[in-house]
Amino acid sequence: MKRKEILVKTLKFNGAVADNDDAEVYDWFGMECITPKKVNDFLNEANGEDVTIQINSGGGSVFAGSEIFTDLSKYQGKVTAEISGLCASAATFPILAADKVGISPIGQMMIHNVSSLAQGDYRDMSDAGKFLTGASNNLANLYAKKMNISVEDAQQMMDDETWFNAKQALESGMADEILFENNKQVKMVASISPILPQEKINQIKNMINKKTNDKKNSSLDNKFTSDQMESIKNMIDEKISEVKAEFEANNTAVKPPKNQKFKPLFLGGIK
Repeated sequence: MKRKEILVKTLKFNGAVADNDDAEVYDWFGMECITPKKVNDFLNEANGEDVTIQINSGGGSVFAGSEIFTDLSKYQGKVTAEISGLCASAATFPILAADKVGISPIGQMMIHNVSSLAQGDYRDMSDAGKFLTGASNNLANLYAKKMNISVEDAQQMMDDETWFNAKQALESGMADEILFENNKQVKMVASISPILPQEKINQIKNMINKKTNDKKNSSLDNKFTSDQMESIKNMIDEKISEVKAEFEANNTAVKPPKNQKFKPLFLGGIK
C-alpha cells in the first residue's frame, strides 16, 4: 500500500516586503509583493497545520518584515522556510522565525545593516544614526543566535554586506539543508526586480485616490489624463534607467552588486 502523501500548505514569499497600505500600488502595477496581512491571512487559514514559506525576495520594509517575523514566531504549527531563489535583507526575517530552513542549490542569501534616508540638522542626523544602530543591533542579535556566533561577529558580517551561496548558508548555520541535492538537473534563471521607491508609491497612491474620489465610487478609473500618464511614465522610466545603469556598471557573474542594490530595500519601512 502506498504511503499517503502529506500536503503542506505553502506560501509564496515573492517580491518586495511591503507595508499593508502599499500593496495596492504594487498590485496596480502588476508587481509581486508580500505583506504582513498576506502572511497573517495565510497562517489563519492554515490554523496550526505545518506550513512552508517559499522565499524569493530581495527584501523591503523593516517594519513589515518585523511584523511577519513576529507572526511566524507565534505560530503554533511547524514553520519551514525554503529559499527558492534570493533571500536578502528583510526577506531573511522569516528564516529567523522558522523551525527549519532549506535553500536551493542555486539560491543565495544576503545580510546587511538597516539603512534609511534622513534630513534635518545635526540633532536629526544623530537621532537617525542612533535608530539605525539600534535596529541593526537587534538584527545582529538574531543572526548571531541563528549562526551560533558572537553578536560582534554577526554585526561585522552585516557591516561587510555578507552574501551566502547554498554551501556557505549551510556551513554558517543560516540554512539547515540544501534542497534537491540528489537531483541531477537544476534549471537556472536570473532577473532584476526593483522595489518601488517609497516616494513614488506615495505619489501614485495620491493619484489613484484622487481619481477614485473624483468618480465618487469604489472602482478605479484607469483613464488618467495625459499629464498624469506622462508623470507615471517618467517614474517608471527613471527607475528602469537607474537599474539598467547599475546593472551595466556592475555586470559580473562573480558577485552581485555591493550595497547599492539592496540597501534601499531596507529603507522602505523607515520613515
